[in-house]
Amino acid sequence: MSGMGRLSGKIALVTGGSRGLGRGIAEGFAAEGAKLVVNYLKDEKSANAVVDAIKRDGGEAISVRADIGEVEDVKGMVDAAVKRFGTIDILVNNAGMLNSFKLADMSVETWDNMIKVHLRGMFLCTRFVIPHMLKQKSGKIINMSGTFGVSGGAEFTHMSAAKAGMIGFTRALAREVGHDGINVNCIAPAIIRTDLYNFMPDDVRDSIVGAYPLGRVGEVEDVVATALFLATKEGAYFTGQTLCPAGGDVMV
Repeated sequence: MSGMGRLSGKIALVTGGSRGLGRGIAEGFAAEGAKLVVNYLKDEKSANAVVDAIKRDGGEAISVRADIGEVEDVKGMVDAAVKRFGTIDILVNNAGMLNSFKLADMSVETWDNMIKVHLRGMFLCTRFVIPHMLKQKSGKIINMSGTFGVSGGAEFTHMSAAKAGMIGFTRALAREVGHDGINVNCIAPAIIRTDLYNFMPDDVRDSIVGAYPLGRVGEVEDVVATALFLATKEGAYFTGQTLCPAGGDVMV
């Protein structure tokens, strides 16, 4: 691994980093020289596989288990990251969940869990990371929303509300900390080919993707490229923005 990567010397924390988009972003950042903190909740084996892959390529990484919706877990995760690497330069609030229900059939628990993971989780992680960024007068925060946060999705009222909330949080925080050298942006992908891609029935998924102007499902690499742009100096003049690697599904 080259010491001259675009993120050389930077410390990045990626929540939900053991699989899917989180894994892609963690490995993409490491390939550019960042040191990684890979957060996971349940799948320790997969998280360790990401860490091992990064180390094999000459990088540095640790995995940290934390439920991002729980205060003490998040505090412990941030403390572990700072103890190991000294600070956190980049935070990617990626951890999420996916399920669908008609609103008339949705339990309160289902609603609460969706909001907890996306909104409370993003708030807690940002809340305990941002003092380190304020202290050093620099930082990049990237929040993983989704096109449902812009357009809404039938049978996804809870997820659409949560993802839209992430966009609102991003805009507000960008205004709050811009003068402190911190960039805050959102990525709102459409359907991406990950483990969760198989959640939808084939016919439903195909009809959705077929309606995209580009007519194809997104790949993890499409989103990683966007995250890299926002995390590096190339994206230094972007803040409060929502970038949509979405094949034209949403146009903002």
